[in-house]
Amino acid sequence: MASEEDRPTALPESPNGFYLSLVVPKHQVKTTKQALEAKGLTGKTCKITPFIPGSETASSAPSANVQHTRHVVVAQILNNQKHESHGSIFEYNGSSENHFPSPCRFEVAEQAFVIPTNFEVRSATRQKDGAQANQAKDKVLSQIGLLDQADIEAYICSRRRPSSRLHDSNKSPLSQAVRKWLHSLPSPILSKLPANLDSLLKACRWTYSTYPPMLLLAPTFLSKDPWPEVLAEHLSPYLPDLYDTICQQLKVTHIAINAPIPALLPNSKPEAASPLNILRSPSNLMPLHGDFGQPGLPPTEQNFRHAFWVSTLQNDITQIWAPLYTMFSRGNISEKTRLLKLVPQTSKSTDMTAVDLYAGVGYFAFSYAKAGIAKILCWELNGWSIEGLRRGAEKNGWTTKIVNDGQREHTPDSIEQRALREGQDQRFLIFHESNQNTAKRVEALRNSIPPIRHVNCGYLPSSSESWSLAVQVLDPVEGGWIHAHENVAAKDIEQRKREMINIFEGLERTRRRKDPDRSLTVECQHVERVKTYAPGIIHCVFDIAVLPPAP
Repeated sequence: MASEEDRPTALPESPNGFYLSLVVPKHQVKTTKQALEAKGLTGKTCKITPFIPGSETASSAPSANVQHTRHVVVAQILNNQKHESHGSIFEYNGSSENHFPSPCRFEVAEQAFVIPTNFEVRSATRQKDGAQANQAKDKVLSQIGLLDQADIEAYICSRRRPSSRLHDSNKSPLSQAVRKWLHSLPSPILSKLPANLDSLLKACRWTYSTYPPMLLLAPTFLSKDPWPEVLAEHLSPYLPDLYDTICQQLKVTHIAINAPIPALLPNSKPEAASPLNILRSPSNLMPLHGDFGQPGLPPTEQNFRHAFWVSTLQNDITQIWAPLYTMFSRGNISEKTRLLKLVPQTSKSTDMTAVDLYAGVGYFAFSYAKAGIAKILCWELNGWSIEGLRRGAEKNGWTTKIVNDGQREHTPDSIEQRALREGQDQRFLIFHESNQNTAKRVEALRNSIPPIRHVNCGYLPSSSESWSLAVQVLDPVEGGWIHAHENVAAKDIEQRKREMINIFEGLERTRRRKDPDRSLTVECQHVERVKTYAPGIIHCVFDIAVLPPAP
């Protein structure tokens, strides 16, 4: 007989009996369940069952190794050869290290599991409500920092009789558009299809994101058999009609397939190593419909005026970017939210300066401003990101000054003097240059700005190259907090925490030798698990406090 401890946790009952369940690929089960437990959204001993497409209940799931596959659709077919200048289109298997040029199709067979949650879907009136399931899923994944995991599906179930069938997608605007398009096809074409319309619709994945006026489809869209064959042999000429229908249904003007930002850029010379993608350029974005602009354009004022820009609202903060040239990760919302709360928790006054060494379009810098910090200094290399940062700050009502020509040698009347002269009254002082110049810029500005109490090191897979700079720019008397972003194996997080404490203690000792009056101590006050970066790899933020000794 099983003990009380071994039995599945009984989650609280809902008045209407409807809760959210997640369907998670095997490699993400442990991370997802731990994240749900940490937020109190599931119990430690809740029963996890294999996902059986078409089965009626999770309890009836057999123990056989049930497989599901995912792969990117055959890219040239969906792309309709409209954007050949984007270079080779590749298949993505969930890792930034494996890219397979078309026309190869790379499949990953992987078991999926159902994780029940205690997230109540109060507005649901019936179990088969796909729209409500998608909305609830986004809320849950946002809370646990996994919003960018496109392979996680969801459905609404009754706690008394959980089902492992994916939610009915009839309510999804995307599914309605595809259904409408299929029914509009000529009868002779429909008669030649190797599967009926219901089978085609069941084979679709309906995960998508909208950033007005753009729709981003997941790499799995129309990728499951028999879709690749159907598109290649029968429906390719009708794809423009599909995109028009989707635009009308979802009220967008542009459509693209999204894929993770690659760590390396493509290299035309096979014998040479691929360069690092230090600008975080979205070279994996595949436009399908609408004019996204020409790739590789230099960031000139004219290019800015003619580029395609999108926006989103998170935490009542508007962020703007050009998707062809800069990245945006909605999965970082949990860290942005945390910063809003962290600033008032760490200091009674907001008369301070925050430094963002990898500003992008203002992912984290805007959270510092929203939290009330008086001055934000930003460093960014990508001119497109800087323009997005400027537009976003303006939309939020914050003033900016962009200081350029950072590559020139320092002279008494050069960049620092211009920053002092022109950026004194601006909320954001943005340096269009490498952050290697940060230390000397800050020393020239230090007496004219509030004390620097927060430094954000938001570069992945590791921000370690900026740690010495972060220690140098913190206020030498009051100290502050360094928020160091790292990709770490889940099992190594505690070890990495100890290593980082040792590293920062060494950096502080070096700093103290140059400034004997400096008296600051180092501790890691918190490790935030932001999201899953890759199987078994967690995007973490280590809050390193460099503060005066406690009295």
